[in-house]
Amino acid sequence: MSMVTRQHLRDVFRSAKEVWANPAMASADWLARDIDPHCSSVVELLTDADVSIENLRKAKDVYKTMRILGESSADRRVAARLYAATIGAGLIHHRKRISRQSDAALKRGLEALQADMDMPQSLRRLAETGLIMLNGNS
Repeated sequence: MSMVTRQHLRDVFRSAKEVWANPAMASADWLARDIDPHCSSVVELLTDADVSIENLRKAKDVYKTMRILGESSADRRVAARLYAATIGAGLIHHRKRISRQSDAALKRGLEALQADMDMPQSLRRLAETGLIMLNGNS
């Protein structure tokens, strides 16, 4: 049996703290780390200008599924915000539309993200930039 390292224990305690503080975001962070092990969180994944379009497509599919199958209403709300944020990240970082959502539906999703004070500020700013880009294309 391998010896437990201090770093491993720190990681376990950090994960437990994240779950206790905000279970829905902790789940989203775990999924983001599965998509890109170099990212520590969904915020890092979606706000990284170097994120690949392939990873954004994976994230979009994951958060779309979580939006429907999330265990709690908080899980589904967070997933809906992250689904919109992921599509916005595709527009911002790659100038590509990674969804067949209409402009109107995407605007509603980004507006909801921007207005949701429970979401991290960097994702709300991403939504603001995405809305500016969408409005410029209208």
